[in-house]
Amino acid sequence: VLQLNRSELSDVSSADRLFAIDDLFDAPDGHRLDSLSPDCKEDMTALISAHFGKFLYPEFALDVLLPIIVSPIRIHQVILKGHTYFAGHYSECLEIDAKLTGRDRPFRADYFKVDIDILFRPNTRNDSCVGGLAVGRVIGWSLGLCLPASCSSAELESLVISDEAKHNPICAIHKTNDSLEDPDAGFYITISIMGVIFVVCLLSGVVDFFFSDLINGKPASRSLPWRMLMCFSKHSNVASIFDTSGGKKEGQISPIHCIRFFSMCWVVLGHLTASSLLVVANPLDIVGLSRDLTTEFILNAFFTVDSFFSIGGLLLTFLWFKSYHRNPRQTNSPGAWIMLYAHRILRLSPAYFMMVAFNALVMHQTYRNSPFNLNSMTQSEAEMCKSSWWLEFTYLQNFIDKGRSQCHGVSWYLATDTQIFIFTPLLILPLALKPILGFAVAAVIFVVSSAWNIFLVYHYHWPASLSLLGAIVLDMTNFENYMFLMYFSPITRCQVYIIGMLVGWFLQTKKRMRINQMVNIVLWMLSLALMLTLLLGLHSQTTGTLMPIFWRAMYSAFSKPAWALCLSWIIIACYYGYGGPINSFMSWHIWVPLGRLSYCGYLVHYPMMNFVLGQVHDEIYFSSFTEFAITKVIPVIALTYFASIFWSACFEIGFGKMEMLLLGGHRMRVKQEESAPVKRKLSQNTREDPLQIRIRL
Repeated sequence: VLQLNRSELSDVSSADRLFAIDDLFDAPDGHRLDSLSPDCKEDMTALISAHFGKFLYPEFALDVLLPIIVSPIRIHQVILKGHTYFAGHYSECLEIDAKLTGRDRPFRADYFKVDIDILFRPNTRNDSCVGGLAVGRVIGWSLGLCLPASCSSAELESLVISDEAKHNPICAIHKTNDSLEDPDAGFYITISIMGVIFVVCLLSGVVDFFFSDLINGKPASRSLPWRMLMCFSKHSNVASIFDTSGGKKEGQISPIHCIRFFSMCWVVLGHLTASSLLVVANPLDIVGLSRDLTTEFILNAFFTVDSFFSIGGLLLTFLWFKSYHRNPRQTNSPGAWIMLYAHRILRLSPAYFMMVAFNALVMHQTYRNSPFNLNSMTQSEAEMCKSSWWLEFTYLQNFIDKGRSQCHGVSWYLATDTQIFIFTPLLILPLALKPILGFAVAAVIFVVSSAWNIFLVYHYHWPASLSLLGAIVLDMTNFENYMFLMYFSPITRCQVYIIGMLVGWFLQTKKRMRINQMVNIVLWMLSLALMLTLLLGLHSQTTGTLMPIFWRAMYSAFSKPAWALCLSWIIIACYYGYGGPINSFMSWHIWVPLGRLSYCGYLVHYPMMNFVLGQVHDEIYFSSFTEFAITKVIPVIALTYFASIFWSACFEIGFGKMEMLLLGGHRMRVKQEESAPVKRKLSQNTREDPLQIRIRL
């Protein structure tokens, strides 16, 4: 992945041109010291003088110069393993706080990242200092150094990057926290809103736990303020997350919780592996794992998204047709459709919007005083969040600016899923009126989606999947729009959603089904074999053999639907009692709360991942996948689910209950108006709380 090849690296190394801290001290233009601030000038003068053997203070050599020259690492270690950021020791820089004889102010150091030209060309050349990350290729070196804390990065750059400065390859200098702005109004507003909601959840939980038995049955328990307060009870909401009593009731699709949990773990594994490539000192050792066949399970973690899309479509039609079979007129009324859309937006948005605000306005402040905020990944994310965080609230971030300005990187899924959801009546209504018509509509949409996918691969010569490892397609064009046209697009993603919708309709329509034992075994074997084929089928391309464009197009267009079909068979077989021990495992009650937390887990896993990676202040080396799983993957998954408990209790369940409370009466009125007069009378005479009716359903 290095732009330099081994021959160029050998030439640079043999000529002793690899950069070190001594080279930095040789570069400054001494005439420009007067342009520095007084404190910075005093510290830099002492440091440069000591470099040339003249010590202005007796303690300087031991207390200042020694820790400064031993803390950074010279550019030479494991560069053939993709090592480009030689971080040094952050904590050792901050420990430099020396009292010097003859001056009142101590000498303090801070951590700086120095960017260096990839070929060590002088920074006065026009072709030098292209710098940064571009299309996955590292085209610059970085070195962590201890320099005077009294100096800003701009002042140090003025010494070494100027027409008068000595020729050197320094391109830029970054001080810790340079990329972080001071907390603004958005930070304090977000913290205040979150704090108020968390306090309300905590207090209502305490009141619920200690006083609910005293108030229940009294007029106060039916008052709107009390019921709104109880919506946010952390005690009740957390208890509802871990309540597994209804997990195996008749008509439940029990394996879905298991699929959600393991899909969420798979998402964390894929994202954490990809992010580690930008953090570890030896990324090529991670890339080297691709030679192992089992690594395809990580490279093809993209199928987790298809699992979520398929389950989303399945649950939509399963629940809609359940209501439709009970009361067709009410379920298919305009008011019911309006409430269906309103319910989805109001259910998803509070937890989602709060996470977007937290990630954009608060999360980056947690990187303060950490070298992690100098990482290119966090810097690029911070830049996008400054200007485009509000786009997430529109559910259109996958279209606006072609999906390149997403603040919360994983939020594209919610946008795409919502856009597909809006058009689901195009399939639901034909299925309700005449199933054969619904299947015809589904076939037309499926064909259009597949044709568009195939066209993109043929027209732009795109790869079979998003993975950039292995064989390179030399004649590929317009890949910068791959995410917008292919990966984020509801046009290509709707295939698996349609399959899920048809399966949900089937499960709700066909209450019982007998499957021949031999047919059951064959279908199980075919499904599992096809899933393994989809996961491992690109290994030859990963190891360097380019697939013909026909097979790339076929895999790109039909691998996702094939995955959804295999998943559908697993759900169908388990639902009708033909899953055997697999169904027993997937229907285990322990998966119920973990499955319920999958939505909030998806929202919080990226900040949790960055939080864990940001705790290491020195260089991180990848040793083995086992070590990576134990020290990174498992802790991130555990933290993700721990945080999602509180996020779900306050922002998902709490606001969901409040939505039921405030709009539940309207839903009941719609139902009463559309029902028969006798049913209306019975409904009006019942003493059961409409909110409790809705919660039970």
